[in-house]
Amino acid sequence: MDKSIEQCLTALLAREGLEPKPGDLEQFTEIIELYMENLKQLHSVNLGAEELGPVFRPEWTGK
Repeated sequence: MDKSIEQCLTALLAREGLEPKPGDLEQFTEIIELYMENLKQLHSVNLGAEELGPVFRPEWTGK
């Protein structure tokens, strides 16, 4: 995980009074990397004046 993302995530958890267990940050890394990849794809699309129609997909893991 990018060090700055790890620091922000750790600070966010600490702010809420949470401390990640061993292995939690690795799981967060998988989720964040998937989210960031999907965001990159979304931002790369030129929709012009078209409106977005987001879709919820519960099978987010892609496994």
